[in-house]
Amino acid sequence: MLKVEKAQREKLKLPILLQGVSGSGKTLSALLLAYGIVEAMFPGASQEELWMKVGVIDTEHRRASLYVNSEKAGQFIGEFQVVNLPEPFSVDRYEEGFYLLVNAGCEVVIMDSVSHNWEGEGGILDEHSRLGGQFNNWKDVKPIEKRFRRLAMHDQVHVISTARVKQDYIVEPNEKGKMAPRKIGLKMIQKDNLEYEFAVSFRIEQGAVAYPMKDNSGIFETPRQLTVEDGRKLYEWSEIGIDVAKIERERREKEERERMAMAAWITGQNEPRVQMIVNQAQAMMRLPIDQFDYVSTLNLYKEIKGVYNT
Repeated sequence: MLKVEKAQREKLKLPILLQGVSGSGKTLSALLLAYGIVEAMFPGASQEELWMKVGVIDTEHRRASLYVNSEKAGQFIGEFQVVNLPEPFSVDRYEEGFYLLVNAGCEVVIMDSVSHNWEGEGGILDEHSRLGGQFNNWKDVKPIEKRFRRLAMHDQVHVISTARVKQDYIVEPNEKGKMAPRKIGLKMIQKDNLEYEFAVSFRIEQGAVAYPMKDNSGIFETPRQLTVEDGRKLYEWSEIGIDVAKIERERREKEERERMAMAAWITGQNEPRVQMIVNQAQAMMRLPIDQFDYVSTLNLYKEIKGVYNT
């Protein structure tokens, strides 16, 4: 049911998009941002501990790992956690890799890249073709697209997605005044409207120069290389407002305590009428009392209380 509410600023887990041509610096930029985020999250942690909170789903033939134990842009790149993902690039396999990293303690997950899920073997275009390749087959693919979108916009960890773009070359004067070819990016290789979902989106050009395409944070005004400090600033911006996730977690914990207390009380009742109600409820749910959900336990608790009040 719709209702009017007072608008409140909420904390969020950052969904960030870095799109660019091959070799433009998407992966390195993502690693620098990720380190800045975890450094701001855990100010007392060691460099080794911080890098272990960064996870990468690598569809780019293990190229992210080439940065390990090297210094780039004035920042040491340590040993982060990685899931090397070969084809097929199905949503199932992205989800598997994503949750392996989350369960391993990663606070930032880099999906490098999301383009393989679109046009790679086992990806969304592949699935559309398998279903018939007709326009009306897109309705069958939409649930898969939504699952992938939920990963990129995850509400438990910060997510940095990189995407390839179709590329071309233009000829223009270089720094010496001579005409030379320069690689430029065209259209992102992913679903057209995916980029609208991100809080912050950059187009990365050669030299790792990031052009802000969308910036809800208001931090980025002019094109420049992304740094660890930018990651820190983005995290600080994401922490402004009420913590909806914490409120929801506390609500669930409170309900679980109440559920356990009600279940213990119900189990301890010996009144024959109550025993009959409990047996009927367990037969209907096909579960013992201690496995009922909160609402079912509460309803049964109220019903039994009603027996004693009549």
